[in-house]
Amino acid sequence: MEVAKLTDIGIQRKENQDQLGDFYNQSDQALLILCDGMGGQNAGDVASEMALFQVGKAWEETVDMTHQRARDWFQLVLQDANDRLIEKSQQYHDLEGMGTTVVAIAVMDREATIAHIGDSRAYQIRDGAIKQITKDHSYVQELLDLNMISEEEAKAHPQKNIITQSLGVKPDFYVDIDRLHLYPDDVFVLCSDGLSDMLADEDILAIIDHYPHLDESIQRLVEAANQAGGKDNISVILARIEGSDEYANRAAH
Repeated sequence: MEVAKLTDIGIQRKENQDQLGDFYNQSDQALLILCDGMGGQNAGDVASEMALFQVGKAWEETVDMTHQRARDWFQLVLQDANDRLIEKSQQYHDLEGMGTTVVAIAVMDREATIAHIGDSRAYQIRDGAIKQITKDHSYVQELLDLNMISEEEAKAHPQKNIITQSLGVKPDFYVDIDRLHLYPDDVFVLCSDGLSDMLADEDILAIIDHYPHLDESIQRLVEAANQAGGKDNISVILARIEGSDEYANRAAH
């Protein structure tokens, strides 16, 4: 699997509160994770970094994960991370109210498990089409689900950045966990809202289609988001599932 990752402060922010990384367990199975922190001063950065490394380091201790195991593991490790964030915010006054979004994908042979909390997104690109595979935990998404606003109205809604779920803010939270079947040459995009608020899905697809190397694609995505305004930190992970020839060779052994 080819992986590229990049984070950028953007144009209008003074600090970067996003964190991202890739971690590998005892069976060399990958976990890709992206966190978008929130909170005053540097509290958001503390929240996203704590969540990223607690989840990532826990993944490194696992072995032979399947979807069901990964589903159970995500529930446990995210609850542990949530509890630890709350504990820290209660210990230190300047961390009060800190929290973070999480979007993560665990890749296991021909399937993956994806977990998300908040409005950081995952997309899947297959056969020249892009599909958003997470649904934002946000006030605007709830309005969309109730057919109270249109997709166009949602893009410019004044409360579009209000999220309804996050890690570290309250004891109870909701995490969406889904199973994905993988095919050769699938590309996955994990991103903070600094990218998805600036670029339409079709623009993300066009850039990745145009630049075959993920390292170049990811640079162009961040540049385009900054050119569109760069209103927030911009963080992206791209992952391409190995091609059909490679998979056929592996399957034959």
